[in-house]
Amino acid sequence: MKKIVKFYSILLFTIILLFTYPINASPNTHLILDSDNSYIKNTIVPKSLYVISENDMTNAEKTMIATLQGGIASKSETQIYILSPSEPDYEIWLKDLRKNYKVKLNKVTDPWVLIDKFKKYIDGYVLYSTVKEPSINNACTMASLHNSIAVDESIEHTINSHGINNLIEDCRNTDKYWAFNNLWNSGLNHSTVIELPSDKFMPLRDYAILSKSLIFYEEDVKDSSFREKIFSSMDEGGRILGWGPDEHTNVSISSKYGIDMIAADWSYNLSVLSSYKCSPQSQKIDNNLKEEDGVHYVTFIMSDGDNMQWLLGSNFTMKNWFGSPYRGNFNLGWSISPSIYNLAPTVFDKYYHCAHSSKYKDYFVVPPSGNGYMYPSKYPYEKLGDYTKKLNDYMAEVDQKYVLILDDDAFYKKDLWDKYTCNSNIYALLYLNYDKNNAYDGKIIWSNNKPIISCRDLLWSGLEDEDQLITNINTRINYGYTNIKDPNSYTFVYVHVWSNTMDNVNDVINKLNKNSKVRIVSPDTFIKLIINNVPHVDT
Repeated sequence: MKKIVKFYSILLFTIILLFTYPINASPNTHLILDSDNSYIKNTIVPKSLYVISENDMTNAEKTMIATLQGGIASKSETQIYILSPSEPDYEIWLKDLRKNYKVKLNKVTDPWVLIDKFKKYIDGYVLYSTVKEPSINNACTMASLHNSIAVDESIEHTINSHGINNLIEDCRNTDKYWAFNNLWNSGLNHSTVIELPSDKFMPLRDYAILSKSLIFYEEDVKDSSFREKIFSSMDEGGRILGWGPDEHTNVSISSKYGIDMIAADWSYNLSVLSSYKCSPQSQKIDNNLKEEDGVHYVTFIMSDGDNMQWLLGSNFTMKNWFGSPYRGNFNLGWSISPSIYNLAPTVFDKYYHCAHSSKYKDYFVVPPSGNGYMYPSKYPYEKLGDYTKKLNDYMAEVDQKYVLILDDDAFYKKDLWDKYTCNSNIYALLYLNYDKNNAYDGKIIWSNNKPIISCRDLLWSGLEDEDQLITNINTRINYGYTNIKDPNSYTFVYVHVWSNTMDNVNDVINKLNKNSKVRIVSPDTFIKLIINNVPHVDT
């Protein structure tokens, strides 16, 4: 009788597991999908970190340690953190982890110390060669599925001498199609793929291992068949982390299949940073709106907030951008990628915490064109509703109300913007055109009684320099564009961060402020003024 009871107890337990544990779920219980079911995150928060600099490793050792870093992150409270001299902000995030999250740090300079420390967590190695370029990506993809590390043939003897002798797979003679053709349906996740050239030995590879993601690269700009095959096989609402050989082509293809893109091919330590929980955020804003007639309103927004690697690696501390001593001397708009909120929550917190909010303020908007970089006019129309609903939920979490849009000659396609503005937390869109960001010259149209505001001017070397920008704005004032009800009395300026710095922005604003009829305002004030005063005329 006891045996029968035991049998049925086991049977009941098995049935419960089948119905409560997703069939597609990773067997690793320390990986989860976030609330919008697209970002894979590690849930083992590190108590201590072994810290090593990229400078202390050869290229072969970099890949070996990056794959080790990703492999152990979901198994141990002691993990690995990489510092890169070319990406100085990772020092800031590390200090923040030590100070505010009580993480203990242990510095090492010999990567083989890490192999000896953590080899008990891995089952073997996958071999690759740098002679056949694609094999590093295939080896890393295979390693993610077999609890192993990727090893260059040049250090195979050394890895064997450290007691790791189990060769899982030799990928040295595989082509760029091999991982997708042989491993796609063998346990890889289908919500995220990594697009990474073979000469990037360390960045992003830890996250690829952690998330069990396909790593691929197609260098041919003209032939998109391989990318189309991959993107069309992905889960709805998925995304690509990394970068492709041609921005417009790559994003156009991914958009076509309902996939967005995150520039992340120089991102480090996502296996560590993703382990922290996302928490709701509030922007520090002044709700006392001062409305003046007889002036021309100007708002500046810095570009490239969709660029995850820039936000993680150099923007925060470098004086050219967020780290500038001029920040806080005037109102300024920034965009920050939702991927930072999901995959590096402590970094996102730091940006919000350090935003200025006294006399002048930093204000955050959503970067192009929502959850990730995509072109709405090329995105499947029937999927835009779900896409913007996820975006709306995210914006509520982080107290953002405005979205930058980047698209191809789509400004007047109001049916697209209706899909955004029907959501309660999306108050306005700021439109940029791909070929020429300010192609629509500041025109404003309306969708669901909310403004779609096109970029009017650029601060972009080779397109519109400081003198030209100042002349443009002063000319508008001379034409009498100072009526608060006139859409021509508002100028949205987009600042290209790769050709202009905060020094340029500061110089322009100081010169504009000499004109008593210019008002430099933050994006939220700029948009509220338009909503409150400009006639809402559907086009």
